[in-house]
Parts: sequence; structure tokens; C-alpha cells
Amino acid sequence: MKKETSATEKANHSMCSGTVKIPGTAEETTIHLAVSLDDKSVELNFTDLELRNINFQISRVTVRNLLKYDELHFVTTDLPIKEVEMQWKANIARADNSVAGVIIVKPNKLKVTGEVGFSLVQVK
Repeated sequence: MKKETSATEKANHSMCSGTVKIPGTAEETTIHLAVSLDDKSVELNFTDLELRNINFQISRVTVRNLLKYDELHFVTTDLPIKEVEMQWKANIARADNSVAGVIIVKPNKLKVTGEVGFSLVQVK
């Protein structure tokens, strides 16, 4: 069931923060996820210097406004491994400002695999 929301009901932009282990990396890193629900745009920022210096692409962003949460899907390419796509799926809850998601490595020539869950907290 889809719920229509007005600008006064919820913010059009969400900033989320937490730690995540991206498939293909050795350790967890702090991530800042900025989402614009109106523009259907996503921005990822990392504290890890190695990840910060990677030139990666974000594409196929979809946002669905559901009754209790916003559903966010997008794909990254070249993060952290060239020519590897990862599907990001996240639910942004309205009740408690939490974000729960999963990163799934899409089939690729390099045979990189993996699926990692994560949770973030809205900071804005």
C-alpha cells in the first residue's frame, strides 16, 4: 500500500551514518549516505581513505514511498573493484530513524561474490 506524503510530513532529504563492510574490502568503514527522495539521488561518502579515492558510479536509483518506510534501491559500479556492480537495497524507517539494508554483488566476470547486511542511523 502506497502512502502519499507531504513536505511537512517528512523531510525530502535524509542523511544516514554508520559502519558497513563492503564486499571486496577487508574491514568495516564508516559510511555517510545522503538520499534525496524528491530528486531520487544518492550520495555515498566514506571515512576510509582508500574508498574515498575510488572513482565509482551510482546508477539505477529508485525510491518508493511506502506506509511505514521509504524503500531505496541503487547500483554502484567500480566500488571497490573495477567492473563489479553491487545492488544496494535499504529501508528507511519513519518511526525510529533507522535504516536497514543489504549490499548484493551482482554476477560478474571476476567471480566476486558476497552479500552483506548493514544498519545505519538517520542523522538529519
